[in-house]
Amino acid sequence: MRRLIGIILIAISAASFGTLAIFGRYAYNDGMNIYTVLFLRFGISASFMTVILLLRKEHFPRGRILTQLIGMGALGYVGQSFMYLTAINYASAGLVALLLYLYPFFVAILSTIFLHEKVTRIKIIALLLALFGTALTVGPVSGQLIGALMAITAAIIYSIYIIVGTNVMKHVTAVQSSTVIFASAGAVYGLLTLFNGAQFPRDQFRLACHAGNHHRFHDHPRSYISRRA
Repeated sequence: MRRLIGIILIAISAASFGTLAIFGRYAYNDGMNIYTVLFLRFGISASFMTVILLLRKEHFPRGRILTQLIGMGALGYVGQSFMYLTAINYASAGLVALLLYLYPFFVAILSTIFLHEKVTRIKIIALLLALFGTALTVGPVSGQLIGALMAITAAIIYSIYIIVGTNVMKHVTAVQSSTVIFASAGAVYGLLTLFNGAQFPRDQFRLACHAGNHHRFHDHPRSYISRRA
């Protein structure tokens, strides 16, 4: 049962992460810059995780582990997210999202070199299929080369982030690590937003209308039932 739950959570995580480029494109089209988008992303996430941390009565990491987690957030996650959301300015959101998922290939190589993990036949077949599937998505109409290179760079940075985190995660819970990593990334993007200027959506009235419609929809269960029908 725990294995099934783990698989489901991984699938939800992958699907949710895959939509990031799409929502990023919408944010850019409405006048936001990358610094504001990522500051809000990590700032809100850090606040949410801090509440969970306190509710679970878990303590903040300390010492060397805390330093490593801060580095993972302030360097690893900041670098990966910046490359990823910059790439969608030069390539399609679909291509950028798919190229990011080259990271299992890079993780397999790095884990073999640094973690001395064995390369099995199943791993090789899975990686080749993943690479073949990714190659099928690359075409001349998908965007500029720089966009693809940025997406691949994001995948490499994310791979290093995973390898570094392999040992760190043995000493902390997912809530503890996520809280520090998100807060560190949010702090960096907060400073970048301060220096570059915050840019919020131009059409805030339209967003307010959408939010109002969203609340009205959920205030009336009957409309939900009729939509399902």
